[in-house]
Amino acid sequence: MRVDFNDIKEEIVNNFKGGKGSIALKMLTKKDVTFISARLKPNSSVGMHKHLTDSETIYIISGTGKTVCDGETEVLKAGSVTFCPVGYSHCLINDGDEDLVFFAVVPKTL
Repeated sequence: MRVDFNDIKEEIVNNFKGGKGSIALKMLTKKDVTFISARLKPNSSVGMHKHLTDSETIYIISGTGKTVCDGETEVLKAGSVTFCPVGYSHCLINDGDEDLVFFAVVPKTL
């Protein structure tokens, strides 16, 4: 399965999942898997949310930030990967001065 993000229109979303600020998203769902290419703006966040029927793997391409997954804070930078298993809650925070650019895969597991 091939996904070409060049063919997907970018959408700017404010307060994504109850977070603050804005995120630029390109998303595509195919066969119960969502692929996401995103730029989380400085001082913005993806709000805390629970993965009830899926998990999420996030690969940081550039920028710095942190994630909180079920109360545990992890620092993120280019080359970092964070994983939120099904049944867990997490958020993503850009506390840096540049966009936090990442790629995420969200497969439905239940």
